[in-house]
Amino acid sequence: MMDLLSYIAPLIVGLLVNEAVDISPWLARRTIRWAAHRIPDAELALRYQEEWTALLDQRPGKLLKLTYALTFLVPALRMRREALGRTAWPQRLARTHTAFWTGPKMMRGLILLPLGMASMMWSERIPPTADNNALYLAVVIPGNIAMTYLAAGISTYTRFLRRQTALAATGDAQAHEHLDRWYGTRHCPEHR
Repeated sequence: MMDLLSYIAPLIVGLLVNEAVDISPWLARRTIRWAAHRIPDAELALRYQEEWTALLDQRPGKLLKLTYALTFLVPALRMRREALGRTAWPQRLARTHTAFWTGPKMMRGLILLPLGMASMMWSERIPPTADNNALYLAVVIPGNIAMTYLAAGISTYTRFLRRQTALAATGDAQAHEHLDRWYGTRHCPEHR
């Protein structure tokens, strides 16, 4: 039985590889068509599909065509996101973080300081035994996350204020207004 399997397995693998190589050009064209149709503008999508297909036809081999077609997926998705006015999640997260730490809700973030400090104090009172590992981690991890986010927020805030100060020095009215608001001069009559 083992001898029969050792003769049949290479034959089956060879047939599968042969079929995979044969369908690669078809799959490459389908991939390019799918990528091009991610672009919201229909005329632009058709133009890109024609251009990318022409570039694909210039490539030799079958597997190389499929590999080359796969390189169009990420740019097409980026073009779609830009055309629809969307941003990638890391950019949205950074924007939300910056808006939180530089906006009027910034003082709410300071609640993380007592949470982090309390977590650090409680973690020192938990004896380091095998039975207390879960409790220790349940206390320490949220506190460390809170303190890390607080440090990142304060860093963001100071960088933002430095940038606003530099802009205000160039005469940017919006930067002046922001600095007036945050440094407390907005209530002075001469700044209104």
